[in-house]
Amino acid sequence: MNAKDTVDVAIVGGGMAGACLALLLSHHCPDLKVALLEKHGLQEPGGAIELPSFDARATAIAAGSLQVFDQLGLWPDLREFAAPIRRVEVSDRGHTMGASLDAGREAHASFEGMLGAVIENAALGPALYRALSATATRVLAPAQVAGVSVNSAGASVGWRGDGGSEQQLQAGLLVIADGVDSPLCRSLGIETREVHYQQRALVTTVGLLRDHGGVAYERFTDSGPMALLPLPKRNGVHRAALVWTCDEGDADQIMNLPEREFIARLQEAFGWRAGRILRAGNVHGYPLKLSLAREQVRRSIALVGNCAHFLHPVAGQGFNLTLRDCEGLARTLALHQSEIARGQLLAGELDLMQAYWRERQLDQQLTIGFSDRTPPLFAARNLFAQGLRQAGLLGLTLAPPLRSGFVRQAAGLGI
Repeated sequence: MNAKDTVDVAIVGGGMAGACLALLLSHHCPDLKVALLEKHGLQEPGGAIELPSFDARATAIAAGSLQVFDQLGLWPDLREFAAPIRRVEVSDRGHTMGASLDAGREAHASFEGMLGAVIENAALGPALYRALSATATRVLAPAQVAGVSVNSAGASVGWRGDGGSEQQLQAGLLVIADGVDSPLCRSLGIETREVHYQQRALVTTVGLLRDHGGVAYERFTDSGPMALLPLPKRNGVHRAALVWTCDEGDADQIMNLPEREFIARLQEAFGWRAGRILRAGNVHGYPLKLSLAREQVRRSIALVGNCAHFLHPVAGQGFNLTLRDCEGLARTLALHQSEIARGQLLAGELDLMQAYWRERQLDQQLTIGFSDRTPPLFAARNLFAQGLRQAGLLGLTLAPPLRSGFVRQAAGLGI
C-alpha cells in the first residue's frame, strides 16, 4: 500500500456533519492527512451540491455555531443567505404566559447581535464544499464503502468509485458520519437505542404578509411543538421556515390539504403572532424519533452527526450539538497532531477517543435530555404538567440567572 492510500483520519459521509468535521480538522490539525468519502457524486467545486442532507430544509444555527463558522472563514460567504434571529418568542397554546429571549438582553450569548441565524441547507452545502476545496482534504466522491475492518494500524476501508473496482484506504481513525440508521454502524455491530415519538415533522416554507423582524417563534400545542423561523426575503416575499410537529395519524391528512386549507389550519394552530400567513410551499414529512448510539467511540472508530444522536427538532439543537462534537474531536486530535503526523501515535488511539467522549458527555446529556423531555411536558393536558411548564416559562421571564443559563446552553456556549 503506497502513501497516498494512507490517511490519519477517514470520514465516511459527506453531509453537513462530515463536511464540517473535515473543515474543522483542516483548521485545527493542518498537519494531519484527511479523506472524506461520500457515496453520492458531487459537482465541481462551486457548482450545485445535491446531497440528501442539503435538501429544501433550513437549519437554525446557534450563536456558538456561528462563532465556529466565523473562525473557519465561512461566515462572510454565508451571511447573504442567513436570516438573523434577534428574538425568540416561546408560547403555550391556551395560556397567556410565554417567554421572550432577546439578543440585546442576552448579549453574553449572542454573535454580532444575533441569538443565531437560519440558513437554508441548499446554500449551506455549497459553502461548505467551496471552503473544503481550498484545503488539503481528499474528497472521494462517489465512494461507496464496501466494508471496514479494524487492524493494528487503525481501520481499513474498502470502497468503490465509478469504475466499480474496490480500493483500500488505511486510516488511523475512521469517523462514521453517514446519518441516522447508519448501515456502516450496523455492519460493525454498533447498536442504537430508539424512542419513536409516533409523530411527524411537517416542513415547508411559508410567505408572510409582514416582515418577521428577525423573530423566531416556538409554539407548543396539544399535538407537539411548532417552530416558525425567519428566512431571508426573496423576490419581495417575506418568508419563514415552518416545522410543524403533528401526530402520525394526522400527518397525511394535513400534508395533503389544498394550500388554502393548509394555511387556514396552520393559522388556527399557530395563531397570529407572526401576522397573516399568505402562502405555503410543498410540504415534506419526516418521522420523528430519538436515536442514540450505544457506543460513540471505540479504538479507531468515532461516530458524529445523526448516527451518533438523532434528536427531536424542538429548539433546533441537532446540528448545533453535532458541530460542537466535531469541534471537540478536532481539538482533541490537535493536542497530539505532531505525534500523529510523525507516525508515533494513531489518531484513533483508545485513550484519545475516550478523552474526547468524556469531554462531550455533559453537553450531550443536557441537550438530548431537553430535546426529549420538553415536547411531552408541553403536550400533557393534566393540571400538574400545565402548572409546571407555566412555572418554567415564568422563571425564564423573571429570573435572569435561570434565563442566562438556559440561553447559553441553547446557544452552544455552555452554562
